[in-house]
Amino acid sequence: MKTSVTKIFTFEMAHQLTSCYSGECKNIHGHSYKLEVQFEGDLNEDGMIMDFKKMKEYVQPIVDEYDHSFLTEESFGKNPTAENMVYDIFSRIRFKTFLVKKVRLWETATCYAEIAY
Repeated sequence: MKTSVTKIFTFEMAHQLTSCYSGECKNIHGHSYKLEVQFEGDLNEDGMIMDFKKMKEYVQPIVDEYDHSFLTEESFGKNPTAENMVYDIFSRIRFKTFLVKKVRLWETATCYAEIAY
């Protein structure tokens, strides 16, 4: 039976969506992001999938890169939408551990992008 655990991270970041918007999101603006990272697997002999400290070791360096940054299409390599960001984060965590099941990135209190394996 598979069990999952989730850790939540937060960061502040600004971005500019120049290639897909003609409205207000084309301007520089920022968000208070919430990132949920879910890991899934079998319980080990200690009754854990993964220690929460280990989860933080995998994810926090990625969050630190995003925190208080300003992303543009030029600096990010693609349009810095929530969808592109969540894909980038998921891929980078997946490179470190295949136990990552889902990553959800909240851009606002009511809007998020999600990727799941």
